[in-house]
Amino acid sequence: MRITFVTQIVPYPPHGGVLQRGFNLLRELGRKHEVQLLAFHHPDELPHGEPLARSREELGKFCAELEYFPLWPKQSPLHKLVAFAAGAVYPKPFSVLAHKSTALAERIEEICKSRKPDILHLDTIALAPFRHYSANVPTVLAHHNIESQLMKRRADHEAGAAARMYVRAQTERLIRFEQEQADKFALNITVSNADAKMLKQICPGAKTAVVPNGVDTDYFAPRPGEETPALIYTGGMNMFANRDAVEWFIESIWPRIKAAVPEVRFYAIGQRPSARILAAAASDPAIQAPGFVDDVRPWVAKSAVYVVPLRVGGGTRLKMVDAMAQGKPIVATTVGAEGIDGENGKHFLLADDAEAFARTVIDLLRDQTRRQQLGASARERAEQRYAWPMLSEDLARHYARVVEEAKR
Repeated sequence: MRITFVTQIVPYPPHGGVLQRGFNLLRELGRKHEVQLLAFHHPDELPHGEPLARSREELGKFCAELEYFPLWPKQSPLHKLVAFAAGAVYPKPFSVLAHKSTALAERIEEICKSRKPDILHLDTIALAPFRHYSANVPTVLAHHNIESQLMKRRADHEAGAAARMYVRAQTERLIRFEQEQADKFALNITVSNADAKMLKQICPGAKTAVVPNGVDTDYFAPRPGEETPALIYTGGMNMFANRDAVEWFIESIWPRIKAAVPEVRFYAIGQRPSARILAAAASDPAIQAPGFVDDVRPWVAKSAVYVVPLRVGGGTRLKMVDAMAQGKPIVATTVGAEGIDGENGKHFLLADDAEAFARTVIDLLRDQTRRQQLGASARERAEQRYAWPMLSEDLARHYARVVEEAKR
């Protein structure tokens, strides 16, 4: 198949959810299909110069063609200011406004008319308007989360009244946008059955298929014998959900655990930790918040328990499947484990309030046999359900079905 794959961000380096999913699916699809990548470039995430050149080199190993397009709100501080001002009155979600691009629209139209790919893949709801330029090429829309649900949960945990008001307004705009867009696509790809169900509640006519988030089970493998009495959370804290999770953990859960297990340590790994997180690390030597690290695996290996205290989120958490692949016992909230094909008590442990979460972690720290049992079961499930080659084959089968239906 000839696949034109359009993403909201250059999927490199593959650190973190959207980047990791995009990179691995493109790599696996590129082994058997001709893939063309069109991506928005975020200069704050992928600087010009060597990092940008490296992304072209690495993605070019499995993408037959790749082109980058500027994301206009990130072109300068003035552009960003104009974007937020316009977003206040723009009737559609801010993310749709931010991804407006005449250059990308014209390029998609040119490709679909001249090259005639078999399938056009738009990789988030914010890119849905580009379907208008598909020239009748069958088009699928991917949902890393159900964005309106993610925004709704965020509103519940925003501290300031103005922020809550803004996020709730964005929630309503996203719901309306999902309602009007989802059933216009040949197929909507979601990352969990729960997300597929939610999307169909919002837009009953939407056709859906599930391709979960996955993991490189060779790269993320268990490292026995390196464990210390430490806890770990990973995720870029430039994202609200990750920042909220770490702040809640440090402020409401961590003191209970440390009182019961004084030698415990906590590693909060991820770019741009907030001032509150950095202040906690400065005042407590047992907390480390090093920011972005090139390789998270040594940090995970020396941790006894992987914690996922998420209160906001959607889709499935790549951090969960990464931890499962590394054979780590996991304590998560229901939101943190949402969408994961696993069983509470067998593949991970669930706890939703601060006291229960702390008690579950304390019990695990004191029970090595239980940690080993949970870790082994989690690794087995990751191998069975979440390996990227298998998931990319599922995605290709869904593409093929859409192409055949279009021919008929």
